[in-house]
Amino acid sequence: MKLMDSVMDEYTDFDDFNENFDEEDEWDEERWEQFFQKEDDHKRRLEELLDKYGYSEQGLMRAFEEMGYQIEEGEDISDYDPFEEDDDESIEEYLDQQYEEWQPEENSEDHLDNAHPLFRDCYKLILKIMKMLRHVDIRHREHPVITFQSGLFECMSKLIRAGYDDIDYKLEAEQGLILAALKRSRKALFLSLLTIPKMDKMKILSHTTQNLFRHEITGLLKRVNAEIIHEKNEK
Repeated sequence: MKLMDSVMDEYTDFDDFNENFDEEDEWDEERWEQFFQKEDDHKRRLEELLDKYGYSEQGLMRAFEEMGYQIEEGEDISDYDPFEEDDDESIEEYLDQQYEEWQPEENSEDHLDNAHPLFRDCYKLILKIMKMLRHVDIRHREHPVITFQSGLFECMSKLIRAGYDDIDYKLEAEQGLILAALKRSRKALFLSLLTIPKMDKMKILSHTTQNLFRHEITGLLKRVNAEIIHEKNEK
């Protein structure tokens, strides 16, 4: 806990949000954060509706309708069906389908050649963790393994938003977007880090493996924080 407390103390400088902005100006950090919050709200609302109507094609149609999503007549939405309601085994199938896209071609990492070292290390850590957790029995979406992996995927997603998957793109990215996305990445890493004790109680992994995960995620947190400080100093 001392390690966890020291880490938490080091990364708690989240800024207040400002709702006043000019539509014609470049988006600043606060406006990008508001955009991310709206994304979160939409995701939560869609999950609530799917829980209500079920994860079937009919349930998806009703949920999309209430969300205001327009689906053209005759459009096939079967690909959106992640798993049938009350089918525990299909949750694991769904996770495999979602995560398999992150598996690189054998002996090929050309897609990382122009990535920032921070993104490369985050990507490789996710692949390692997914491989080690692949055979864990998962029975519900609130399972600690889901939370743990979701935090890491959210971190990588926001690093992509900030351009860290392509250094050339990052050079052109708005500073407000970079700062907001980096802070989101930091929060996501905290989510994963704070889930490790829950996995420990369930004896999902050995203490050695959990300490390895804790060490590598803490290392990523420090580097993300260093990027935040660097971007702030660039103002």
